[in-house]
Formats: sequence, C-alpha cells, structure tokens
Amino acid sequence: MTPEDGEVHLIPVTSIRVVNPRVRDAKRFEVIVRNIEQIGLKRPISVTPCRQPAPDGIGYDLVCGQGRLEAFLALGQTHIPAFVKGFDRQTSLIASLVENIARRRVRAIDQIQSIKWMRDQGQSFDDISRKTGLGAAYVEDIVVLIERGEDRLLDAALHERIPISIATKIAETPDADIQRVLMEAYERKEFNQKTLTAFREVVQHRRSLGPAYTDGRGGTRVRRSVDSFVASYRAQAERQRLLIKKARACEARLLAITAAFRVLMADEDFVTLLRAEKIGTLPKFLAERIEEGK
Repeated sequence: MTPEDGEVHLIPVTSIRVVNPRVRDAKRFEVIVRNIEQIGLKRPISVTPCRQPAPDGIGYDLVCGQGRLEAFLALGQTHIPAFVKGFDRQTSLIASLVENIARRRVRAIDQIQSIKWMRDQGQSFDDISRKTGLGAAYVEDIVVLIERGEDRLLDAALHERIPISIATKIAETPDADIQRVLMEAYERKEFNQKTLTAFREVVQHRRSLGPAYTDGRGGTRVRRSVDSFVASYRAQAERQRLLIKKARACEARLLAITAAFRVLMADEDFVTLLRAEKIGTLPKFLAERIEEGK
C-alpha cells in the first residue's frame, strides 16, 4: 500500500535512491552528521515512490534531504523519517530545486511539520526548543495555532508578517473583540502601522474564509506544502511569459510611434503647427529615441 501524500513514515535508508546527487563540502557535512548525532533529526526528508520497480530493494526516489540521508547512513542508521509525496519526476526535480534555493532558511511549512511531528512524538516544548533552536514560548505559540487550525495566522506569523504572540492572542479572542486587542497592542507599540495593516488583512481573510486553508468545498484542511510551491512556481512562470509577451507588444508599438514621429518631426509644416499650438516639447523618452534614429 502506498503511504498517503505528506505523511511521515520510517523508511529504510537502503530503499532510497538519490536521483540528482550533489557534491557536499566535507566540513559542512561533518557538522550535519554531528548535529544529527547529538540532537536528532530536526526535519524529515521528502521522498516519492518509484514509478517503476527498481533493483536492490529501491522503492523511493529522494526529493529533498540528501545531506540528512547521507548523515543517517554515516551514523549507521537503518531507517529515516520521511514525508512521502506522490510526485512525478518533473515535479520532484522542481521541488528539489525549491529546497536547494530555500535551504538556508527553513520554510514555514517544514517548520510547522517538524514541530508538529516532534510534539506528536511526545516531546516537550523545552525539548523541541533545544532541537530547533527556537524559543520555548515561540514553540508553544506555534503548537497552539496548529492545534486550533489557525492556518492563516500561522502562515503570516511564520513568514514574519505579524508577531506570533499577537497572532496567538487573536486565535484565543472572540471575533467581536479582535479589533480592540489589535488597537491596544498597537498603542503599546508592540508593532508598527505596516504590521497593523497586515493583521487587518489576515483577520479579514480569516473572518470571510475561515481560519484554516480548505479544499474549497469545506472539506479537510489543506496546508501549504511543496505542492503549493510547485503550483506557485508554475503560475509565476506563466505570469512571466505573459509579461514578456506584453513587453514585446509594447516595444513594437513604441518603435512604430517613434518611426512615425521621426517622419513628422522632419516635416517643417508639422513643426510650425506645433509651435503655433504652443506644443514645443515631447516626452523625454520619445525625444531621445527620435534623436537616436537621426
């Protein structure tokens, strides 16, 4: 049976194939190994089931986490926690690219999943704080928002749009009193005008769409994950394609306008007419283009 997409499973390390291996700095790898040996794995790796049967018991292709996998092998571990994703090859490569780009800063969704997973294992806030390097109060606030299903507040807090302490207060406050809580915090200078605007946007979305991300039919909550990053990447690529298309059309129109004005400005009668109408200047960009073509 194939594990459900996004669930954490203990996978045999020998069953994972690294499709797109990278050469890692030896000193940096040593730090990773020592860190995992001392405090454990902070974040599960991501794998996807092989589309075709592979030799030697290989059942998964690695999506993200080559360094963590190799560290487990170096430590003699036989199994590793992994998120199992139902990706095709192209999506896996894109997801791996996203991971590499963002590897210097743990993505919000990974932070959520890691903390939730450690909490589900029965670890205390202090234990999670020590292993993640986050403050115990911060970890507790994250867990409160996770348990309440406050996806929108959690998302905004982890992306540093709003303070998580105030986000937790909002989650525990009746809707009728939220505005008062925000204004009191603002008057105490706990955040600035820009953050207040961000709070109002999040609160408005929370009020109209609900605190959790849903599947659009009122069904189960759908958390932002690598899937959403891939979708966002593709949407951004399409926007860029349309932008380039519009830019080229605009450039063609400007070239036509410039050519037309170049002909007109060479006509003394037209120039005399402009002077008579007291139109003695052209837009700087257009004038420069006309001069360049002379």
